[in-house]
Amino acid sequence: MTSRNPFDRPSLNKWLALPVTLAAGTLGATVALRRLMRRPVPRPSGRVTLDGLRAPVEIIRDEWGVPHIYAADEHDLFFGQGYTQAQDRLFQMDLNRRLGLGRLAELTGPLGVPFDKFARYLAWPRAAQAQVDDGDETTRAAIDAYAAGVNAFVATQPLPAEFKLLATRPEPWDALATSAWGTVLAWGLSCNWETELLRAWLLEALGPERAADLTPVYGDDYATTLPDERVGRRLAEGLLSAFHETIACGPVGVPLVGQGLGSNNWVVSGARTTSGRPHLANDPHLPPVFPTIWYACHLVGGPYDVAGFTLPGVPGIIIGHNAHCAWGITNAFPDVQDVYVERFAPDDPTRYEVNGQWVVADVREETIRVRGARSIQLTLRTTRHGPVFSDILPGHHADLSYNWTMFQPGSHLRAVLATNRATDWPSFHEALRHWSFPSQNVVYADTSGLIAYMMPGRVPRRRKGDGLTPAPGWVDDFEWDGFIPFEELPLYVNPPEGYVATANNCIAGDNYPYLLTGEWLSDYRVRRIRELLAERPALTLDDHRRIQNESVSLMARRFLAAALPAIAAPDEPPLRNALEQLAAWDDDMAEDSVPATLYFGWLVHFTRAAVAQAVGQERAETLLAKGEQIGFPFMPFYEIAYELALWWLEGSGGGDGLPEWVGDVRPLLLPALRETLDALRRELGRDPAGWVWGRVHRVSFQHEMTRLPGIGRLWKPVTIPAAGDGYTINQSDLTPHFPPDPATIIASCRLIMDVGAWDDCLGALPGGQSGHPASPHYQDRIAEWRAGEYFPLLYSRERVVAASRGTWWLEPS
Repeated sequence: MTSRNPFDRPSLNKWLALPVTLAAGTLGATVALRRLMRRPVPRPSGRVTLDGLRAPVEIIRDEWGVPHIYAADEHDLFFGQGYTQAQDRLFQMDLNRRLGLGRLAELTGPLGVPFDKFARYLAWPRAAQAQVDDGDETTRAAIDAYAAGVNAFVATQPLPAEFKLLATRPEPWDALATSAWGTVLAWGLSCNWETELLRAWLLEALGPERAADLTPVYGDDYATTLPDERVGRRLAEGLLSAFHETIACGPVGVPLVGQGLGSNNWVVSGARTTSGRPHLANDPHLPPVFPTIWYACHLVGGPYDVAGFTLPGVPGIIIGHNAHCAWGITNAFPDVQDVYVERFAPDDPTRYEVNGQWVVADVREETIRVRGARSIQLTLRTTRHGPVFSDILPGHHADLSYNWTMFQPGSHLRAVLATNRATDWPSFHEALRHWSFPSQNVVYADTSGLIAYMMPGRVPRRRKGDGLTPAPGWVDDFEWDGFIPFEELPLYVNPPEGYVATANNCIAGDNYPYLLTGEWLSDYRVRRIRELLAERPALTLDDHRRIQNESVSLMARRFLAAALPAIAAPDEPPLRNALEQLAAWDDDMAEDSVPATLYFGWLVHFTRAAVAQAVGQERAETLLAKGEQIGFPFMPFYEIAYELALWWLEGSGGGDGLPEWVGDVRPLLLPALRETLDALRRELGRDPAGWVWGRVHRVSFQHEMTRLPGIGRLWKPVTIPAAGDGYTINQSDLTPHFPPDPATIIASCRLIMDVGAWDDCLGALPGGQSGHPASPHYQDRIAEWRAGEYFPLLYSRERVVAASRGTWWLEPS
C-alpha cells in the first residue's frame, strides 16, 4: 500500500493558504485604518469657500501647530476660531459637550451611564443653561459666530476618525455646547460639596470635638496671598459651631468620593527683572489627558489682538496677553456650594418642609438614551436650594440638596472676552466684574509696569454659618443673601514686595471681613515660589522656567525634620542605609532620586498608620480609599491626612498639635519605613540603586476612546516618568498609596510672559495641538514638557510669517 504525501491533499492546501489570507486581510485592515486616521488630519495649507463669512480669513499655522487667525472683524475672527478648533479638536469638543449635558451614553453605550447620571442628578445641564441665558449682545454674537465656524467645518470637511468608527455625526454646535464644558471645569474647581459631606461623615463617626480635631487649622505663619498675621482661628471656631448645627439635623449618612486639583501663578514687577518689564508665569494643574485640555491660539481682528491658551469649544483666550496687558489664573477654591438637609414628607417624596409648611418640589422625568441598550428613566427632584443629589448616592442617608453659584444666571465668557479687549488695569478690572465662574486667583501686569492681583467671582454671603457643613434646609436661617460685593473682593495692586504669587493657598486671613473658603490647600508650593523669587534681585525668563519645573518638596523637608530625630539608630542595615540617604537628601523629588522614593513611601505608610491609630483601621481605609474620577471629583481627606499626620508627629515631640485622644505617633515611624522597604523589594527588586522615583511615579496620558472595549486599543496610552509630587511647584499629584498610582493632576500647560516683549513669550503643553492621533502635532510636545522646555508663542506678524508652515484661507461664498 502506497502512502500519499499529506501536503498534496487539497484540504490541507486550503488550510495552508488560510494564514496567508488572514495576513493579507490584516494588512488590508491596517492600511484602511491608517487611511481612516489620516484622512481628517488637516493639510498644512488649504482654501475653502464658506457661507456665513463677510470677508476672507487667513489662518497661518506655525511650526509648533499654533494657529494665528487674522480677520477683518470680530465676527469673522470667531468664525475662524471655531473652524480652526473644529479642524483640530472636534471629537474632544463633542465629547466634552456630552459630558457636561449628561449625554455620553448616547455615544459610548452603558459605559457612559454613570457619568450621565452624575451630570443629571447634579444638574450640570441647568448650570450650563444659566450661563447661556444672561449673555450680553457682544458675547452672544461672538458665541454665534464661533458656532457658525464649527458647523461650517462639520458641513464641509472630513470628520475625525472617532466619529467614523462610532458611526455617528456631531450635532450642530451652539451656545449651550460652549457652556457645557465650562460647567464641568467649574464643577471640578468648586469642590465644596464633597468637603461638607466629609465633615458630616466625620461628625457622625467621631462626634463634634474629635471631628473638629481632624480638620487641620494652619498656623499663624501660613503664607496668605494678602498679608495677614491671623490665619485659621475663625475657621476653627466656625467648624466647631457648624458641627453642632449639623448634629441638630440628624444623621446624614453619606459615602465619600473624589480627588484634588491645584495650580501656580505669579507676577513680578519690572523693578525685579533684567528686562525692566514685568514678568508673569502661570501653570494650571488639571488631569493628564489626550488631547490636552488647553489649546494655544492667536486671534487678530476687530478690537482683538490676543494670544495664549484657550479651551476647545470656547471663543477667545482664557490665559495670555494682548498688546497692552497679560494675565494668568489659578483656582482660589472659593466656597460656592452649600449642602442642605431637606425634610421630605414621609408619605410623599415630592413635598418638602419650608418654615413649617409643605412645599411641592420640582419633579422632572428625564431619559438617558443608551447606545445598544434600553433607555434609563430618571426622576429628578429639585428644592428651592437646588437638585436633590442624594438620590444618586448608595445606602441610606438623609435627603440632600445643594446650591451652587453656577445655577445663577451669568456670563463668564463676557468677562473673558472683555479681558481680551482690555487696554489697562481699570478696563481689565472692570471686565472681571462679570466673572461668574468659581473665583480664580487672577494675576495681572501691563506695559505701564503695573502689577496686580484680584479674586473675582461670586462668593455667597450667608445669613448664618460659613457653609462648612450640611445645614438645615427647612428654615431660612442658612440662606444666601446675595454675594460679596465686587468692590470688596480681595485686591492687591503694586505690592511693596515687587511680586504676587499664588498656589491655591489661603487668600486672606482672619482680618478680612468674610470667610472665603475652608478648602484652601497647604502653603508649601507658594512658600517655595516666594523663596525662589526672592533669591534673585533681577529675574530672567529662564529663572521662571526653572521655578515652574522645580521639584523640591517643602513637605518632605518638614516631615524629615520631625521624623529623623524621633528614631533611634536601628540595628537593621537596610533601615540604617535608608535613613542615612534621607538625612543627606536635598528634598528634590527628581526622577532619578532614590531618597524621593524612600520619603514618599515612608510618608504614605506613616500617614495611613497614624490615621488608623486615631480613627480605627476600617474608618481609615474608608477615608483614604481610591476615589472615582468622574467630573474631577475631589477627595478632601487626602490633603487633610498628610497635614494631620505631620501635626501629630510634631506634637508628639512636645508641640501643641496632638490631641490627647490620638496618642503618640512616633512609634509608628520605624514600622512604616520597614513596610516601605518591603514594598520596594517586591515591586522593583532587591537592589536599592534601582529604586528611583521615576520608576514608581509616572504620568499616563490617555485618550477617552481607550475606555471603550475593542476599538479602544487603537488609542494607546503614553506613560512617562515624572518628577515632583502634590507639594512641589512642578506638581504631579498622587493618591496616598504606595507604590503610587499614576499622577492624577499635572501642569496642564505652562506660560511665561515678558510683558511688552510679546514675541519672547513661552508656552508648554503635555501633548500637542491636534486631537488627531495621526497628526504630527498630536503628542509632539510631551518630551519638551517633561524636560522643562518651551515653544515660542509668537505675536508679531513678521515673526509669525517667518515661522509659517502653511496657510488656510476661509473665503466667503
